[in-house]
Amino acid sequence: MPATPLPKSFNAKQDVDAIKILRQAGLVLAMVDEPPEFGARVLAITEKGRTELLRFHYPEGITASGPGDFWLPRVAQRARDVLKRNIGAG
Repeated sequence: MPATPLPKSFNAKQDVDAIKILRQAGLVLAMVDEPPEFGARVLAITEKGRTELLRFHYPEGITASGPGDFWLPRVAQRARDVLKRNIGAG
């Protein structure tokens, strides 16, 4: 998977929603514009985020290489799952 240089801006609603979840989970440092329809900017991946990325395996045929791959919502769903486990645990 090729690296994406940071910071990186996103404008699609589903991407902005996903970034908000990743930020809430502590996986990225990001700025989300108000109103959020104006976009979001990922500044960095946290150490916790890097750990999660190392544990994450993309399904066969899915990559994070470019537009149309819809990988960001999948990663956000994983972040939601992590948050649910952590909230339920404690």
